[in-house]
Amino acid sequence: MSVRHDEAMLPAVRHRRILELLAQREYVTVTEVSDATGASLATTQRDLARLATSGALTRIRGGATRSPGQRGDARLLATCLARVRHALDRHDLGAAEHALHQALEACERLRRYRSVDGTA
Repeated sequence: MSVRHDEAMLPAVRHRRILELLAQREYVTVTEVSDATGASLATTQRDLARLATSGALTRIRGGATRSPGQRGDARLLATCLARVRHALDRHDLGAAEHALHQALEACERLRRYRSVDGTA
């Protein structure tokens, strides 16, 4: 799907379109994204950088690829919470605190995925 460059697309709509492209294939180039969204190459670069910062994709030279993160972060969260419980059973507050910090970081990344997807 190609978009004319005189049709302005809102950033949230462009981001959703970029994620749709990545859902269809492993890798997209900056030019492909620019053609699909109608955005300039500079705007496309900024969009990809923003999505990479949020963890929604992985930025690579010349384009972007799917982020391996969301499922991995959900698994990490579950593992950290199990470690918290185990540490508390042993009365090891240091280990519980460390696992809680890791769990909170995983939660924050999952929250960012949801906000980029538009599901939250």
